[in-house]
Amino acid sequence: MKKLFLYIVSLFILAGCSDEIPEHERPVQSKRAILAYLIANNNLDTDIMNNVVWMYESLAESQDSCSLAIYYKPSSSNNYIEEAQILTFFTDGHGQINGQPALEGSEMTTGNVVEQALKYAAIPGTATDTEVMQANLQAMTDLIPAENYGLIFGSHATSWMPAAGTDIATKSFGQDGTVYNSINIPELADVLEQTFPGNLDFVLFDACMMQTAEVCYELRHATHYCIASVLETPVEGFPYHLILDDLYQEDIDFDKLCEDVINFNKSETEGKWGTYAVVDCEQMDTFASAVKDQIDQHASALENLSLHSIQQYGIKSFSYFSFDVADIIRQLNGGEVPTSFQQILDQTVLAKSCITNHSVFRVDEDRYCGMGMYIPDAVPGNTRWNDYYRSAISWYQAVWSE
Repeated sequence: MKKLFLYIVSLFILAGCSDEIPEHERPVQSKRAILAYLIANNNLDTDIMNNVVWMYESLAESQDSCSLAIYYKPSSSNNYIEEAQILTFFTDGHGQINGQPALEGSEMTTGNVVEQALKYAAIPGTATDTEVMQANLQAMTDLIPAENYGLIFGSHATSWMPAAGTDIATKSFGQDGTVYNSINIPELADVLEQTFPGNLDFVLFDACMMQTAEVCYELRHATHYCIASVLETPVEGFPYHLILDDLYQEDIDFDKLCEDVINFNKSETEGKWGTYAVVDCEQMDTFASAVKDQIDQHASALENLSLHSIQQYGIKSFSYFSFDVADIIRQLNGGEVPTSFQQILDQTVLAKSCITNHSVFRVDEDRYCGMGMYIPDAVPGNTRWNDYYRSAISWYQAVWSE
């Protein structure tokens, strides 16, 4: 009943501002459209707002026609957006955005970018609520009908770990107002499967710690590619002014994408860090079988494995939530990754790049495979993590359950 109500509300909202939509009967685009679901009702609002400007900057320089829809949930201190809105931008590839000359130079301010957007009231409610998220994503696809989509998620995140932790403020994905307003990854995957019936080309997580086997396995039926970081991410976010145009291409150069993000982080300030990778989620069933085979073959070695010997990606409170998958296999095999496993890994992790320096520990590039995973009971005192991992995470059932 709640879903039906939200759908009816969305129809009224879109109908109420349909006179603002150019070419209201917009044909379905053959070119990929990009959607961004940005939950900025937190301390990232300023940085995420700047990401919107970067996205606009890329559209302004594009030599092709592109469509972009942004769901934006602002904080109360945002000076440009008072409540959740959907912002849309259409560029013709000839210097026009939404039928107006594209902003440039000193005119490209946050206020002017928001002003030039075609704006629609978003479906109200908590941005991480499953029904609200699905209704808003559906509204965005109604505004920009296309054969295929790419989806950017921006907010706080903590990967597979359950949201609303009391001892540690885990967020899974998203933070709308408080640490408790988040969405767990299995529920997020369900929303995407229901909203995008086989036409979601990629999900890009501009959020911390999302490139784990647990996340990618949950998304295997929802999207083709997952672009994310296994480590914490800098607050500035992805450099959309440099990479957004590449995300519209039919065949994305993922190696270039990862390198461009890393090079941007290197150029910003000394001490900036980053790990970025692209995973083919459609390979995750095969990859899970390969990991399970290795674990089954080396069960006795696993019992005696020193967790301190494996490269891991958790910082401070999140220590040991994620170990490098290939490094686990390497340690189980006496220091070498079997060729057969490496071949499957190469078919799954399509691109990766990293900066070795981090404020807490150093990432060993030779042991960085692009994707991490949890080892059950690696944090023995946290029964909440371990119980949730066994009961809710599909990767556990596929790899560890026996």
